[in-house]
Amino acid sequence: MVILGMRTNLPEVRFEYAFLLSEYASEGLNTLWGDGTPLRSFDEYTEIVKKYAEWWKDDGDKIIRELCRITELEFYQNTIDVYVAPWFYAFSSPMVLGVTFSSKNQFINTLTHEIIHRLLTDNTTYSREYDFLQLWRSLFGDHHEWNTLVHIPVHAIMQKLYIDVLNRPDLLELDKKDLNERGDKEYLAAWEYVEQQGYEAIIRKLKQHSSQMNIKQVTHE
Repeated sequence: MVILGMRTNLPEVRFEYAFLLSEYASEGLNTLWGDGTPLRSFDEYTEIVKKYAEWWKDDGDKIIRELCRITELEFYQNTIDVYVAPWFYAFSSPMVLGVTFSSKNQFINTLTHEIIHRLLTDNTTYSREYDFLQLWRSLFGDHHEWNTLVHIPVHAIMQKLYIDVLNRPDLLELDKKDLNERGDKEYLAAWEYVEQQGYEAIIRKLKQHSSQMNIKQVTHE
């Protein structure tokens, strides 16, 4: 299928130590939740950022490219800035990661997860104001908790990427293992739904809707 308006260039993923975020937010969180140990130095956090960039370098471009191919969506922005700061775990807008990922695989899982969130909600097919929650309720049912609902498409795309493209079922199992250890019931419920319905069926629904949106865009031009 041809993706209307698809750019051939992929966004660059850039990593940066968010020293201002660290100064104005992490310091307070460390005071509130820490054990009295001070935050590490600027140079130490910069080294973590360099490590993350190295970890991403091996498969990052392929992951970005394949996510676009799987979803038939393209990123709206040509740069994804990943800000790294202590006392944060991960979120997608703005893209922020913490400093405690213990392995390359855990880091790849987490960043891939957040980039899928970004692609689903900030792309050239849908406006930023689009009601994605209403869309996903219509596609997957309105009985899910919010956190479960938003992770159904994310997990389906992750499974497609890991099983059919990267041949990395170990990453899939690691993600589920980490969620079990953290007791993230709503995330696990999303995985349960994906396993019941099948990731291909979920992705097919997503692509059918985005194709309709693209057709509408062309019709109105």
